[in-house]
Amino acid sequence: MVEKKVTVAANHVTKRFDLAERQSDKVKAVFKFWGKGIPNFWAVKGVSFEAHAGETIGVIGTNGSGKSTLLEMVAGLTQPTSGHMTINGSTSIIAIGAGMRPQLTGRANIRLKALMQGMTEKEIDAKMDDIIEFSELGDFIDQPVKSYSSGMKSKLGFAISVYSDADIVIIDEALSVGDPTFTQKSMERTKRFKEEGKTIFFVSHSAAQMRQMADRVIWMHYGDIRMDGPFDKVMPEYERFLKRFNRFSENERLAYQKRYKDAQKTFTLAHLKQLERNRQMLLDPSTALKRQKEDEHAFTEGSEKMGWFTRAFLLVITILTVGLMNKQLLNMSWANVMAHPTHLITNFAPSKLAQLDQRHGRTGSPKPAETPVYTATQNTYTVKDGETLVGIAEKANISVEAIMQANHMTDQVVNPGQVIILPVER
Repeated sequence: MVEKKVTVAANHVTKRFDLAERQSDKVKAVFKFWGKGIPNFWAVKGVSFEAHAGETIGVIGTNGSGKSTLLEMVAGLTQPTSGHMTINGSTSIIAIGAGMRPQLTGRANIRLKALMQGMTEKEIDAKMDDIIEFSELGDFIDQPVKSYSSGMKSKLGFAISVYSDADIVIIDEALSVGDPTFTQKSMERTKRFKEEGKTIFFVSHSAAQMRQMADRVIWMHYGDIRMDGPFDKVMPEYERFLKRFNRFSENERLAYQKRYKDAQKTFTLAHLKQLERNRQMLLDPSTALKRQKEDEHAFTEGSEKMGWFTRAFLLVITILTVGLMNKQLLNMSWANVMAHPTHLITNFAPSKLAQLDQRHGRTGSPKPAETPVYTATQNTYTVKDGETLVGIAEKANISVEAIMQANHMTDQVVNPGQVIILPVER
């Protein structure tokens, strides 16, 4: 028997999400400066499998079991937290509304999604009429997708993928909506994918669809693969589980879900590593140590985590940026930047720039402030009872200093009946 090409190989793949409640925690989670105190949720907990050309794999599991997260990693839409996902070939994901732009028409979305899948403009033009015909959308093809029903979105997405040349096709519950006629037509077309040697991942809650489509079934259960094997072996076990689960009382069901979800929150890569070490020892103790060394890299987080070197580099860049802003915007010397790094915040007001010029030895001689010149005019004013020089200045919209200069006054004392000159600034 000829060995078929391996198109997808998952090796201890995990996916973690940070459950940050506050905005500051979200920033920490993005840059990975601080990991403590931010709760985690492991949607996928170290799964391993291989998929081959011409194979149709059904993926089953209750809601929240990790099916969609796993297939997003297969499609390349998200990267694993640890482990390795090897993809040999191009991928296309068919999900309700996946990759669609709601404000664009169906026709525009065909062109956009086809371009994203690697088609040329010439290829799109040649296939456009066939895609529209397969979608059965008729005149709605020129209406915005935001006005489509879920069934119409599914039809459009499936029609686009039918005419793509992807090696790996992922159908994520896209056939669970829509009319039975289109569903049957889509399933027949999916069978042709298989005959063409494509690898198909098929997600559905319908046992009938699974029976008709799948050669093999992967049962995802709260982030783990509970079973992986032929349909006739896995599906009966899954259906027995569902019957037992559905007989639980509401409290029993909630307690069951809580136990598994808590395990997803407390999961660690160290625990996964220990489980794999134990498994290797049971399989073949003589080669266990060698395999552990080969798989060591699979139990460390990838590029999602910011290393200490990167953190230090980012900190240095931040300090240099602040320093340059001080130097360029405030025209400070490097010595003054180091001595007064907070001036970027505290002394950036325009009114303080002149003071900073003199305080920090700015190049060039500072120009002395020009003394206002006042011209005494025939405007005079007789001081009334209770008036002060400050009050008179405010009423005349003239500075106190200008009045004192025009009248050769040494202090601000004025007396009732006193005649003073109100100058005009020029």
